[in-house]
Amino acid sequence: MDVLLLPRLAFKVVIILLQVLFLLYGLYAAYDIRLYPIKDFGYIIHEFDPWFNYRATEYLAEHGLYRFLHWFDYETWYPLGRPIGTTIYPGMQVTAVAIWEAMKKIGEFKVESPSFLLALRPLISYLKSTGWRWLPAIKQSYEFTPMSVNDICCMIPPWFGSYASLFTGLLAYEISRSVNAGVATTLIMAVIPAHLMRSVGGEFDNEAVAVTAICSTFWLWVLSVRTPKHWPVSFLAGLSYFYMVAAWGGYIFVINMIGLHAALLVGLGRFNSGVYKAYSIFYIVGTAGALQVPVVGMQPLRSVEQLGPLLVFLGFQVLAFCDWQRRRSSMGAFEFAIFRIKVMALLVGATVLVCAALYPTGYFGPISSRIRGLFVKHTKTGNPLVDSVAEHQPASPSMYASYLNLPLDYVLLGGLVSLWKRNNGFWLLCLYGFIAQHFSGKMSRLVLICGPVVSVACGIWVGFLVDQLVEPFLLLLGKKGYTAESEAPKTEKTEKTEKTEKSEKSDKNEKKGAKAKKAAKKSTTAVDIDWTLEEYEEDRRPGGANQILRLLQGYVYKAIPEDNNYTLILSRAAASVVLLLYVIYGSSLSVKVPTFLSHCDQVARSLSNPQVVFMSRDKRGNSFIVDDYLKGYQWIDENTPKDARVMAWWDYGYQITGIAKRTSIADGNTWNHEHIATLGRTLTSSEKKAHNAIRHLADYVLVWAGGGGDDLAKSPHLARIGNSVFPDHCGDDDPKCNKFSFYSDYSPTPMMARSLLYKLCQHRVSPGVRVNENLFKEVHTTKHGLMRIYQVMNVSEESREWVKSNRVCDAPGSWYCVGQYPPALDKLISKRKNFAQIEDFNKKGEQSAYTKLIEKELHGSEL
Repeated sequence: MDVLLLPRLAFKVVIILLQVLFLLYGLYAAYDIRLYPIKDFGYIIHEFDPWFNYRATEYLAEHGLYRFLHWFDYETWYPLGRPIGTTIYPGMQVTAVAIWEAMKKIGEFKVESPSFLLALRPLISYLKSTGWRWLPAIKQSYEFTPMSVNDICCMIPPWFGSYASLFTGLLAYEISRSVNAGVATTLIMAVIPAHLMRSVGGEFDNEAVAVTAICSTFWLWVLSVRTPKHWPVSFLAGLSYFYMVAAWGGYIFVINMIGLHAALLVGLGRFNSGVYKAYSIFYIVGTAGALQVPVVGMQPLRSVEQLGPLLVFLGFQVLAFCDWQRRRSSMGAFEFAIFRIKVMALLVGATVLVCAALYPTGYFGPISSRIRGLFVKHTKTGNPLVDSVAEHQPASPSMYASYLNLPLDYVLLGGLVSLWKRNNGFWLLCLYGFIAQHFSGKMSRLVLICGPVVSVACGIWVGFLVDQLVEPFLLLLGKKGYTAESEAPKTEKTEKTEKTEKSEKSDKNEKKGAKAKKAAKKSTTAVDIDWTLEEYEEDRRPGGANQILRLLQGYVYKAIPEDNNYTLILSRAAASVVLLLYVIYGSSLSVKVPTFLSHCDQVARSLSNPQVVFMSRDKRGNSFIVDDYLKGYQWIDENTPKDARVMAWWDYGYQITGIAKRTSIADGNTWNHEHIATLGRTLTSSEKKAHNAIRHLADYVLVWAGGGGDDLAKSPHLARIGNSVFPDHCGDDDPKCNKFSFYSDYSPTPMMARSLLYKLCQHRVSPGVRVNENLFKEVHTTKHGLMRIYQVMNVSEESREWVKSNRVCDAPGSWYCVGQYPPALDKLISKRKNFAQIEDFNKKGEQSAYTKLIEKELHGSEL
């Protein structure tokens, strides 16, 4: 009997217990660090887009899925309206309502904490006193009460923050096969700021759920191609991708990543029946699901951005057909190569002919301006609306340093560790890292997709170090170590029958445990090549790069000393103890890690301001809450007619409908460039000229004032966007509307000084600035002057009634009925020119002066 068996098992139990505890700690830390907004401000939805998501969730909860998908909302984009059901990614709303329904069915209950948990209170108090963050407070009992839709929407980001951390850890494990790497990755992903940036409490935005779907899809996909036998997992990967599609428009990144990875496996010679089945099932299930999402529709089969994965799918069918023909006809190697070249050439030719036939019909959709912006060299897309959004600008080095911080320093080391295995998951890690770095460099918002890959790479490095520290102790306790290959019996490989081949495949997992295996073929070199199949391989492929790699691997293994030298193992164990003490007490990591955790905590706190309310400090340094925006919207809700229409810049449309519960003119969906340009032109026109249009569209006008990022700071963008559709606004000679701006002394240019927007913001603030109260009457200014509300005088009731009774339906009795501008605005609307963007290769029409200028700058930079 092995006398070291019990000590070895006890040591392993301790290791497993520590792994479980750290895993649970990471999952709780991911939850707790995202609760600062809830603790400081309560259950309040954040920023802009989350208010629309919350409002849509409330509608779904009240009216059900069918009416939700057939909801034409006339309280937005007045007078046109918006078909919500066909323009929303509904995954997050469906998730929230499903949780709400489940909570109602569960009902209220109370659970007393078991005594062993209560006994941990002193330990947790001690850990907190020594600097450990994000530890739970163990209560005497826990009560479960169903939550409101609002509260669930606020809590979904923290909940899914834990799920995303878990799936990222599983992805790291699948790539490295190290449990310690998986646990370390979970801990890093839980707090890394790139993951925090869209997932704190109240940030009910699509990315809060989508990052979880990204990580789960990648994990399941990599698991499905681990070995040829793991392909059934691809069905779950397809379902996860379907959820990803329903949750966020970033699904294009996921499908292209997996398509590219599948194609790379072919290029690496790793195509087999398992990979074929995995990708085919994933693509069929995922695409079939995606087609059910109304906002996606037929895009997977028509969009230029998604044709790549479709072509990979078709290519896989051809490769599988070729393999079938090879087996059926017993083709030789040369004959099979020629046959496959002919079939692939036929596929390429057929694809070219089909594309050539469909292209003139407009079948293929254009690349969107946001996607196009990811591939251009400059920071402008040619669309002034897209260019006006800060998150569409490139990420700076300081942003990477802030949001990726310490883990970024160890990404390369983690990659080098993964390089040794080079399993299929490793190649996904490489692709993910390259693509995430490129895209985030073009659009700062996409730094969030760097969070998982940086966490995985750093976690693999940490897991590798922990594995090396623990390994000597396991060897001392009797674990079998590496056995030299020279000790293994070898046999000459003769030609085998198919039955013997199958027998070897079934035995390969047993052979893989040590390097003392039967060689498949005796080599003429000094090192025998180990032809034991890797887990991702299906059959032997002698000759070429594969044989060279195995030969080099044999030389390396031969140089490794055997792990049965007691003195060497004891030395490794002593070195592990010394290294561990050095890391904790002597190395720079003893400072860097606490600094990193403090930085994560500070970022989480900085993201906790819901924006409609935020924390500020007075001159004495005392904190107080500024709630001007929230109170302003609440004032509208309480003091204006229920059918009132409120004009404001599109940024605030979601808050107008979500908090004030009134009709808005435009919002963050930005689906209609010409409509937003009309709004921008109106607000930046002179007072009288603006009133002539506004009286037919709105009852109130709302502006953000008070400095900082108020409407005056944004106003040059408003004028520029207006000029892209109304060339007479600033003129084609001034496409960037420089005449609508501030001078160096912060005084307004004449065009700005005459504008309605300037007068609404500066009314009775700047000397001599007054609004004509016969046109616009000030009815409310918030406590700190951050929001100002004006009533529109002499509103046209005739236009209001005309809009209500003149909606155009796509069919009699249909729910899809689009509103129209009132006839009084015909003269204004006739001046508009449809905005043709650089990417609109299917549209006819003249480009705006702004687009031409950006295109000229692009071509100039390429010279």
